[in-house]
Amino acid sequence: MVIPAAARITGCGFPCVDAGRTALAAVLVVAVATPASAGRWTSAREPRVDGATASWRLECDLGDLKVHGWVEDARADAKCAGVRIDADAGETKEFEACGAGTRKSFSVTYDHINSALVALRLR
Repeated sequence: MVIPAAARITGCGFPCVDAGRTALAAVLVVAVATPASAGRWTSAREPRVDGATASWRLECDLGDLKVHGWVEDARADAKCAGVRIDADAGETKEFEACGAGTRKSFSVTYDHINSALVALRLR
């Protein structure tokens, strides 16, 4: 399916790197930033596509990765907006909002995980 926006977090608990990417049609934008202090930092994203919007914050806290935010179905089109979190060596979590104007909040903590891919989807 369409994965219009994603953020991968790596190195939680070590010198961390947040490599986010947004792909819309044939356009690809890559941004890399190094956090101010190793071991603790935050990265936020607010991806949008036609029919779906989301906001999430990823936090690295001394070896644990926390992801929290919301996903919203922005159009009455019989499709659902969803956020999928794929943690390396961890459990995959999915959160869906179905029905125009419906918003679903989420909060997940992965203990001793240093990488996750978070993506907004419309399906």
